Amino acid sequence: MQRIHVSEVYDSSLKKIFAEVSNHEQFLTGGGLTCRLLKEGDVDRNGNGAIRQIVSQSVTFKEEIFEYQDSMHFAYVILSLTPNKPLKHKKGWLDFTEIDGKTLVDWHSHFEITIPVVGGLIGWFVKRGIAKVFKKRLAYLKERLG
Repeated sequence: MQRIHVSEVYDSSLKKIFAEVSNHEQFLTGGGLTCRLLKEGDVDRNGNGAIRQIVSQSVTFKEEIFEYQDSMHFAYVILSLTPNKPLKHKKGWLDFTEIDGKTLVDWHSHFEITIPVVGGLIGWFVKRGIAKVFKKRLAYLKERLG
């Protein structure tokens, strides 16, 4: 199994950063990505039950938010990939922690490549690519907020 963990600290309030990151369409659009909400969440538009579609240059992800704690945490799972890939997504999640007036964002994702024998090696390369995308999204938000 591949495990990704990237983090970033922001000089903004926890509520503001959570609102920015959990606004899926805004946070996951730009830099070669586009995101649209296919289904709104039950209580919060971007919360539990929300389904988002993220389009990159090579693949389209359909993801569902299945855990949501306002200003603290949300988790998602990839429902489908187009074109279909041998990737089994276990869980992705973001945790938000306030530290001395700043906000720490921790982004995790666990997955495996389901190709026998070489899946682990391929997964290692995929992990590096996904980690770069996660870091770019977090850095882009930091730049945008000034």
